[in-house]
Amino acid sequence: MDFKEMASNIGLEEEEFVELLEMLVDVSMTDIVNFETEFLAGNYSQAAMAAHSIKGASGNLGLVDISTTAAELEKAAKNSNQSLIAEKISFLKSQFNMIRDNLKR
Repeated sequence: MDFKEMASNIGLEEEEFVELLEMLVDVSMTDIVNFETEFLAGNYSQAAMAAHSIKGASGNLGLVDISTTAAELEKAAKNSNQSLIAEKISFLKSQFNMIRDNLKR
């Protein structure tokens, strides 16, 4: 991942961008757990809020694929729709793990 280019695309210095990415990964992984917990408990509005948090934060950092997937999760929660949720969550986890791995380099 080219963090310098990604940072430049949204008008940040690379160091600032990396710091925000680190926070995003930590908070988003918690949000994913919260989404799963709330959705399984039938608290769909709370699940939607967790997905909305991921959607907004990742979108602000230019992570379009993550933001789009989180938007799909938010919509699914609002509609109490279980189809594809596991696939979407798996995708988000893999993306955040990939970012985390690249941050360690």
